[in-house]
Amino acid sequence: MVEVLMINGSHRNDGNTAILLSYIEKGVISQGGDIEHIRLSDLTLKPCTYCLKCQRTGQCDKNDDIEIILQAGLKARNIVLGTPISNWFISSFMKLMLDREILYQKGVYENTGIIFALLMEPEQDKTLSCMLNILMRIVKHGKMHYKGKIIASGVLEIGDLDKLDDFKDEAIRLGQSIITQI
Repeated sequence: MVEVLMINGSHRNDGNTAILLSYIEKGVISQGGDIEHIRLSDLTLKPCTYCLKCQRTGQCDKNDDIEIILQAGLKARNIVLGTPISNWFISSFMKLMLDREILYQKGVYENTGIIFALLMEPEQDKTLSCMLNILMRIVKHGKMHYKGKIIASGVLEIGDLDKLDDFKDEAIRLGQSIITQI
């Protein structure tokens, strides 16, 4: 079983989301946890049409890479979802994944610890409040255990996060707490 599955929902492979996740990873590793990574931009994901074939047959009829997420998620005790908040929502990659009913039907999220690593431009407080409300509803729907969040505000350009030391320490502590929480 993998201790932590880190899912990077950013369109940028080496952007601020990857940087933030790397600091969470340092915390996890410092506590002896093991990690698996998925970068959603590397996968082909199709939108869920809610045909509910997955409820009837246990299979999804989309011919895409959802099985990669499904198998990794079933092995994980905790999932860290990293995504920028842009255009008032999570990334389109993250939305495609969270919309896929097969992941809920197969119990990928059930009894799994969930951690949010969110990045956003400054002055999006109202957007953030709405987004967190939606994400917490997803936690409830998926029967997940909420374990925490880190919100990096004021990051816009690639590499901005590395200039902000307070986020580094907070992310490392969050990673450590994932492993030490019961």
